[in-house]
Amino acid sequence: MKNIRYAYASVSYHKKTSFSLGLFSGLFLVLSTSILNLIDLENTFYQQVKDLANLSDYLKNHQKFIHLFLVMYIVLLVVALFIISLLLFSTLRLKRQDMLKWRIMGFKRSFIIKQAVLETLIPLMIGIFFAAFALLVCQHTYEFLLIRIKPILAAQFGIERVTFFSPNFVVESTPNQVMTANGNTTFISLGITNLPISVIFKAFLKNCLILTGTTTLVTSISTYSFLKKRIQY
Repeated sequence: MKNIRYAYASVSYHKKTSFSLGLFSGLFLVLSTSILNLIDLENTFYQQVKDLANLSDYLKNHQKFIHLFLVMYIVLLVVALFIISLLLFSTLRLKRQDMLKWRIMGFKRSFIIKQAVLETLIPLMIGIFFAAFALLVCQHTYEFLLIRIKPILAAQFGIERVTFFSPNFVVESTPNQVMTANGNTTFISLGITNLPISVIFKAFLKNCLILTGTTTLVTSISTYSFLKKRIQY
């Protein structure tokens, strides 16, 4: 409990860096979860229409979208890792006097590293909590935005929309929607507007693990290197 109190006191003292880390963590989780959920939506739609005819053009379109989303996700991870590293280095630089005092007082290097990790994880957890709360409360708005974002990305990256149904097929996105066509018409109801909360938070938890794991690793290595250099000096 003392470790937690010390960590909380340090976080409260270094408010700016702690707030920046928590805010960026929340933004990263929302953005990264959005990209993974775009992939989920694309795969869900594909699973519902894969047995229909005239899918060759749509399959190419589907693969382009998946590739685009994966590239966006990787780029986001790289940028996030860089920004998190900068924030952590800045935070450790501000706390270097405290760490040196602990070392002079006889605290082991392992204790100081654990304390540094704990002080980093507290604002991180706050960011995770608020991101999860926002996704839970604004789930329907979140789903609506995901569906609207796809055609915008398609237009920006030159991915053309593909018509893969014959004139005798009509897609209705909701059971109550009525569409008419000449001749015999087959109605197909596709659940493409709903994303289960379990799918959303599966992607969210995956990104939480990446975020906390990366932060813990970077903090541990940085603190160890910093203490080692100071001792040698």
